[in-house]
Amino acid sequence: APPNFSAPNHKGAIGVTPDSVEGVDVVVPVYQFSETYVFASSAVDGAYKAALFYLTGRVNDDTFRDFAAGEVLFLGAGGSKRGDGLWEIQFRFAASPNATGLVIGDITGVNKKGWEYLWVRYKDEVDGTAKGIVKTPEAAYVEQVYYEGDFDGLGIGS
Repeated sequence: APPNFSAPNHKGAIGVTPDSVEGVDVVVPVYQFSETYVFASSAVDGAYKAALFYLTGRVNDDTFRDFAAGEVLFLGAGGSKRGDGLWEIQFRFAASPNATGLVIGDITGVNKKGWEYLWVRYKDEVDGTAKGIVKTPEAAYVEQVYYEGDFDGLGIGS
């Protein structure tokens, strides 16, 4: 910084302009995995297909594959009936870790599940050292953007 200049303290806000906070895109830890199972033809009936449809785009409501509730998103299933009459189905998942004790500016103790969405509201505040108005975090919000589902309905164990 030039002499006699104090940089404004935006308390962690990135890309601050006079009107807004632009933020930045970051890579979020996500582990994608798939599992393939073979089912008897009688097991893959209309009710089972409906269960797969219903659970697609939902997060686990209980521990699943050693991941805590809220960490696994079911991306869907696909498969086909083989020549021997059995169904081969691949299940796709993405896991993102739950977070506790997050700190955003002066806001502490923020908890969010892996697939919840965290966003921040900013306020204008006077920075006496920098002699100007700065945008600082005022509130943190955690939103549920995916419904929870009981992955027992997938029929592949927990």
